[in-house]
Amino acid sequence: MTNDTHDIIRAWDAFVAPTERVALRAATGRVAASTIRQYPPGIPEIIPGMRYSSQTIDKLKTAHAAGSDIIGVDMETCPEVEVLSDNLGDKNPISSCTYDAETLPTEVVLEIADYFRRSFCRAPYFHFAFHESDPLQSLPHSLDFDAYTVSVALSDPEKRRICQETLREAAFQRAMKAPPPEDLESVLLPTGFHLWTDKGKCRTLIQDRLTDPGYVTLVRHSASGQLKGLLHSRMGTVERLFQSEEWSNPLLFSAYEDERLHDDPKRFFDKIAYHFGLNPTDPLMTISAQVLNPDIQGGDVFYKMMKSMAQKISPAHAALPLASEIPPHGTAHTLNTALNDRLVFGILKNDHPIVFCAQMSQALFLITGDKKHWNYALRTAAREKRQYRTQYYISQPTDETAVVVTPNGKSGLAVFATKNIPAGTRIAIFSGETYHSDTALGLPEIMRDHAIQVGPKEYVFGYKGLAHRLCHSCDPNCGIRNKTEIFTIRDIARDEQLTWDYRCSENSNWVLERCLCGADRCTGVVGNFDSLPAEMRCDYLAKSMVSEWITSAANGQDGKPSNSAV
Repeated sequence: MTNDTHDIIRAWDAFVAPTERVALRAATGRVAASTIRQYPPGIPEIIPGMRYSSQTIDKLKTAHAAGSDIIGVDMETCPEVEVLSDNLGDKNPISSCTYDAETLPTEVVLEIADYFRRSFCRAPYFHFAFHESDPLQSLPHSLDFDAYTVSVALSDPEKRRICQETLREAAFQRAMKAPPPEDLESVLLPTGFHLWTDKGKCRTLIQDRLTDPGYVTLVRHSASGQLKGLLHSRMGTVERLFQSEEWSNPLLFSAYEDERLHDDPKRFFDKIAYHFGLNPTDPLMTISAQVLNPDIQGGDVFYKMMKSMAQKISPAHAALPLASEIPPHGTAHTLNTALNDRLVFGILKNDHPIVFCAQMSQALFLITGDKKHWNYALRTAAREKRQYRTQYYISQPTDETAVVVTPNGKSGLAVFATKNIPAGTRIAIFSGETYHSDTALGLPEIMRDHAIQVGPKEYVFGYKGLAHRLCHSCDPNCGIRNKTEIFTIRDIARDEQLTWDYRCSENSNWVLERCLCGADRCTGVVGNFDSLPAEMRCDYLAKSMVSEWITSAANGQDGKPSNSAV
């Protein structure tokens, strides 16, 4: 090893920092982000955090010329090494440190509360104000409040919608360039408008949250000490978290009250029990707050913040279930779905999904492990999201490969065979989260037209897989078996469209009011299995193409007649 090791930084800090690749000959004076060693003897010449010297580089070249293997750099075809980005010191002069929430001094707690409050008024949240007529619609500080007041009084709902969308969009553009005032209470809002977060209430609620066992990671500017971000994870019973999070009241931090927005505890607890098997008194971990100043947002800063917390969490807390509210789309959605094992819509009334892990350690694994695993998981999640946006499905191993998904006029996307497919072939399987509902109309809006019924009160929803792309037909060439498996009921010719009758699994109150299949025996509308003409029901049953849950009911195995709508 060389003795030129001045300006060494911690190996972990170098490993998680932003990096770039440079030619080995140009690495002199740069801080290494990877390990380089020659074999034999296998002892590292460079480790993350050391600074390359000309002597070290010459030694590697000499050893390679003498026949040694240089591990960590391709000396033959691409002699490049990974080093820390040159502008690291200017770009992210921050530090992260995690504390037990219960040990924080009062002045730090108040600092956290005020930072939390101010941050939600800025990009990308813009939770500054709302109007009583639409309390769940956030309005930025730069809104033309007088013009918006006029729009509220418009009697034509379409004109009102267009006007308000125009005003909000213009306000968002202005808000990106001008931060809100530090003293939010000094802003005089017109009648009918309210602040998203009241200063006194915000402080009280944050102080209350921080009395629970948990952890707070504070991200500060290294030189000034200014708070630039925070991450808060805490433990409580399901009931405690429901009452103290926005899960029960989306305007929890506002002084404005609207009982119509409050969730019904029984409805919430029933859904938590159904999806996660948890009772109101069971302990649960949650990510209560996650805020980063826009000027330091990015994967490396977030990774460093998460890593700091992951190293602090006790084994007892890491063994508990984790549930967190996340946005329905965007970067945070992609990130959280990559780190957790379940995503469930419809538990919260604000339409935000909840991500869930049976043990918090599952979500922490990619943080505590190799950074390459973290990057791979995020890249995979981002790639799936892009694939879904372009193809509207994500291929699964169970999908038939001899098909193509392509636009098909008014029918939207459709599935066509690329070669002859014999009868009885499995085409795809519906896979996703299982939901419980008394009626199809009781399902969350996002999945109402994309769920398959698998029982009197059970539905499966998910955007992955080919099954969700097969169109309906009143004269189909596919059926359903094993409740979720689409299969061909006859031989399929190349270039033929694959279709199935949605009513072969559906016997709820769901109705597609207009059928576009164009078949000679088209029924015009698509309802449930019981709505089928008698001859079509008999035909489908004879071909064994109807879901077993319906045939069991038809045979009286569950004690219900076949004409009982769910």
